[in-house]
Amino acid sequence: MINIVILDDHLMVLEGLQSMLNSQQNIVVTNTFSRGIDLLTFLKTETPSIILLDINLPDSNGIDLCKTITNLYPQINIIGLSNFSDTGFIKNMIRNGAKGYLLKNTTKDELIKAIKAVNYGKTYLPVILKEKLLNESFGVQSSTFIPKLTRRENEILTCIAEELTNTEIAKQLFISTKTVESHRKNLHQKFGVRNTAGLIKEAFTKGLLN
Repeated sequence: MINIVILDDHLMVLEGLQSMLNSQQNIVVTNTFSRGIDLLTFLKTETPSIILLDINLPDSNGIDLCKTITNLYPQINIIGLSNFSDTGFIKNMIRNGAKGYLLKNTTKDELIKAIKAVNYGKTYLPVILKEKLLNESFGVQSSTFIPKLTRRENEILTCIAEELTNTEIAKQLFISTKTVESHRKNLHQKFGVRNTAGLIKEAFTKGLLN
């Protein structure tokens, strides 16, 4: 039996994934969570076969959480879940221990295929994401690719360009500093940069800042 645990802060996503898997033989969703801290508490006493892990969470960064879980429980396989197909997210999830990566609009067949592949010790990526990584490795999109940013990410990018600190950004946007830090990490990953200087440079180059 493949025991699945799902971590996602959107109820509709949780219900949708459960619905896809409920009718499957040898696959059972044992628990669902909306916060990373609750999942970590659960893992102290339970060991699922696979975790379907959202990489954008309100209380933690899914990529960092993936690394933490992999270090503590290497026997658990993780499949990243995201709305973003940016190669930065994919590479960071795999680098931090994930065995697979799926977009949230995945089909039932592909979800089951990914679960079975990962359960047998294989790595799974949808064909479209494999092609994207391959194209990038050959430099096909490195200069022209413009990452898709959320409204909040655009707001924070603008604040960063104005040289505001995380605390100042948090006050201006009425969010927590931890949320600002999480968005900063996401921006770095989407642009494939390591620091603020690189982020601003890339954002100007791609026309996302004036």
